[in-house]
Amino acid sequence: MPDNTNNKRMFMIWHLTATALAVGGMIVELLTSTEFIGLIGVVIAMIILFSAKRRYRAGSFDERTMEIYRRATSTAFRLTAVGLLIFWLLNRYHHPVIGAMSGEEVGDGVGVLICLMLCCYLGFYVYYRRRM
Repeated sequence: MPDNTNNKRMFMIWHLTATALAVGGMIVELLTSTEFIGLIGVVIAMIILFSAKRRYRAGSFDERTMEIYRRATSTAFRLTAVGLLIFWLLNRYHHPVIGAMSGEEVGDGVGVLICLMLCCYLGFYVYYRRRM
């Protein structure tokens, strides 16, 4: 049986693959306006995550790991909340350069903001992991 570090590495590879698949599906859906591509990407990513978690049994966390997750999550959530507020203000008050957005543009913007939130979370996770 392989050691625990090999299981963690394989799980992390599958985790990054699933994340890239989900984000890529959402970006393709936003760019092409083709329905359900993002949903299919997210569902396949969830299936990959569940099967990798079951196969590699990567679930042991210590206090350091939980603190890194907590900090990365709270920072990414705060940035996303500020981004949604700015997005709402730009749409609420007609910006002279941007103008009012239609419902489809607002939905696309929120989708891009959610993808950016996920990328911010991964970036902050790497940052806090190296810092702590």
